[in-house]
Amino acid sequence: MTFQYQHGLVVMRAQPLHSGHERVIRQMLKQCGKATVILGSIQEQGTPRNPFTYAQRKEMILNVFSAEASRLKVMGLFDINNPVQWADFVLDFMQESMPDRGVPDVYYAGSAYDAQWFAPCFEHIETVDRTDPAFPYVSGSMVRDMITIGDNRWRQFISPCNHHFIEEFMLPKKGEF
Repeated sequence: MTFQYQHGLVVMRAQPLHSGHERVIRQMLKQCGKATVILGSIQEQGTPRNPFTYAQRKEMILNVFSAEASRLKVMGLFDINNPVQWADFVLDFMQESMPDRGVPDVYYAGSAYDAQWFAPCFEHIETVDRTDPAFPYVSGSMVRDMITIGDNRWRQFISPCNHHFIEEFMLPKKGEF
């Protein structure tokens, strides 16, 4: 099979993995021989903004993309809270952690805002925009808010194979207030 790019990269939090993230990863797998997902903020877990661990988020991705697992690598990375140095930090981490995988030749982003941090480092940027009128807008904050207030529409944005994560780790247990 011939691909447009050799190796794609995307960085996301995926708290939780939702249909917008899936759309970006799916596009990357369609266009790239190899795909790498870096999950950021691995130092954060168990909070309203970051409810899931790195291992849980990685499992969510692999649940959805199990058929492409041989071409897909998922790694976790601590944040440095320095947007100017973030792209170089990510790329240095990749070269040190997986030198056999090679340098990505394309960066994938869910919005132009997300892409801006990596624009100086990549000749090719693919923006799979979440504001596309043909695709319902979705964000992690929106999905987490739906879950928090008991709005079951969150199920429309989370793959059924990952509903158990939400039910186990985010929904209140019976008898809890």
